[in-house]
Amino acid sequence: MTLLSLKLSVVLAGGALFCAAGCGSPNRANIELRKQIQTLEAQNATLRQQHAGDERVIAGLRDRQGTLPALPATRLSELFTTHGIQFTRLTGGADLDPNKPGDEGIAIYVVPIDEMGEKLKAAGSFDVEAFDLAEPQHPLVGHWHFDPQQARAAWSGVLLEYNYVLLCPWQSVVPRHPDLTVKVTFLDSLTQTPFTAQRIVHVNLAPVPTTQQADSEN
Repeated sequence: MTLLSLKLSVVLAGGALFCAAGCGSPNRANIELRKQIQTLEAQNATLRQQHAGDERVIAGLRDRQGTLPALPATRLSELFTTHGIQFTRLTGGADLDPNKPGDEGIAIYVVPIDEMGEKLKAAGSFDVEAFDLAEPQHPLVGHWHFDPQQARAAWSGVLLEYNYVLLCPWQSVVPRHPDLTVKVTFLDSLTQTPFTAQRIVHVNLAPVPTTQQADSEN
């Protein structure tokens, strides 16, 4: 058990004894106790994320292949390194052709994060996969790869939006349903460690012409 977990257990136990003593309505001490619990829980979650990221980096360094030189663990511990990736708020459908109805692809806004959950401009490559899970026979909509040079060109740091902007136009398959499951894998160039994130993305699809409309167009 970590020291933070022990602290949290002590605070929770104290809270249970405090309430058992017959405190009725919330008072100053009760409110302060809840604040301490919330703070410790947030710190505990951050440490869990940091520990999980450390394990992924160590595993990536252990399993790495090729001729890339590896930094010693002591040197890596002094650097800000990637511990995960997260989508940012603008991720969604991409209207790549304003002259046509609906979206012509998806725009992925994603950023690496360090062990504290802070945004990090880390170099690497991206693989984006989109799935239409309402199509059980053929769910894969597309796969897009961005090498480190392409990813570097896709970095955006304007208007307080610091992230990679990966534009993924429809390929051979156009989805028939508006909710797609998107999976993004980032391969960190420094540690050669892969990090994955997944979310549901909503797109605006062009209306499907009815039989009468199709006949009239012909």
